Amino acid sequence: MRNYLDILKKIEETGAKAWLVGDTVRMIEMGIQPETITLAIDSDDMYAVSQAIGTGTVDARGPFPALRGELLGESFRAFGLRGGTIEDDLSFRDFSIEAIAIRSDGGVVDPFGGRLDIRNRVLRLTGDNVELIDSDPLRILRMLRFAAEFNMDIFWKTDADVRKFLDVQAERMKSIPTERWGREILKGIRHRPARFIEYCDVYGLLPFFIPDLEKLKKASDGKGNTIYGHIIHILQIIEKRLETNKIIQNDTVVLAGLLGHLNSVKPDLSDRDKQADRMITEYMTRWNITSETISNVLAIINNYRRFYEPVTEEMFCRQSLNYSRTAMLVALQFAKCAAIAEGTVSKYRDVLDNNSWNLKQVLRRFKTVELQTEGASRYMTGREVMHLLNMKPGKRVGELLEGLDMAIGTGKVSSRKAAEEWLKSQTA
Repeated sequence: MRNYLDILKKIEETGAKAWLVGDTVRMIEMGIQPETITLAIDSDDMYAVSQAIGTGTVDARGPFPALRGELLGESFRAFGLRGGTIEDDLSFRDFSIEAIAIRSDGGVVDPFGGRLDIRNRVLRLTGDNVELIDSDPLRILRMLRFAAEFNMDIFWKTDADVRKFLDVQAERMKSIPTERWGREILKGIRHRPARFIEYCDVYGLLPFFIPDLEKLKKASDGKGNTIYGHIIHILQIIEKRLETNKIIQNDTVVLAGLLGHLNSVKPDLSDRDKQADRMITEYMTRWNITSETISNVLAIINNYRRFYEPVTEEMFCRQSLNYSRTAMLVALQFAKCAAIAEGTVSKYRDVLDNNSWNLKQVLRRFKTVELQTEGASRYMTGREVMHLLNMKPGKRVGELLEGLDMAIGTGKVSSRKAAEEWLKSQTA
């Protein structure tokens, strides 16, 4: 806390008053370490503040220009004060738990009882002002994200105001740009995916951002439950494993759990898998999710069931090269979650454990290459192969490199010298 106050004092040496605000104060009150410090500054000239403190750049994109930089070893972002006072500025913020400010002397400005709401784990609109929802309906999704992530109850009046708004103006939700939906959805499912989706269902939001999931409420999974219920069960299992840090790349795993069964009610056509991939890709593209994450999600969905049968090191090596090493590791983690959800984990436990061992051996061998070559993915480049074997560029060079990758992944090659000997043996 002292370092944060020193940052405020450093800025105030320029003559501009500054406060800690928003997510920074909320996280401090919750005992969470903020990654970035958020400030409000009573200055209309961010460029002047930046020059005075000798650090940072002004990002003028969007409605609220921000000064971003680093002070005393902490990353910060500073916004101009909205309104004439800090109290005015706080009144524009979504919820009481974020409408708190801290002065440079350590004093707290809390006009809407945000600290008490944090202690009572209650989420309410700042000042019970329903116009905050009317001005930006996406705040509803943000409210559900906070409620799920921090296990908070929604204040009765906020709940009533939101439901009334959705009853009367639900169509306005459709006007929200899909990339804004995507940012909140990804944040919402990152830590408490099942709770977040269930909250969205309670408030009737699923048809707005993932209508194909809504349709699965009436589709049977063949075991007495709905496909929607099965998806929620998978997300609940993933959620528990996230809490104990048993899953890496949580965005990828959660998206696979959320989207992996969307095509379950489609007819059994020859191109069903391609249809599913297109549908899943379209959702994630609309949500502005990176192409790498999309690729890894598809790799999980299309491969995890293969891990219910024994997989050789050769096959793991090939899959790791076709997709990515991380994608295969995450797909195996997802397979364990799916087996638990399907009630088959005892049946497949030994196979999954053996597959996990085989995959880790393959990945360890690839990692050894990186350690020995200072980060390179191969012992030799195509140019080096051509020089070693006195070859010209062509398809054969690519085939040799792919074969060398397989030899490394399966443990037949473990050094530069061994790689050269292997290549020579292929042309002898």
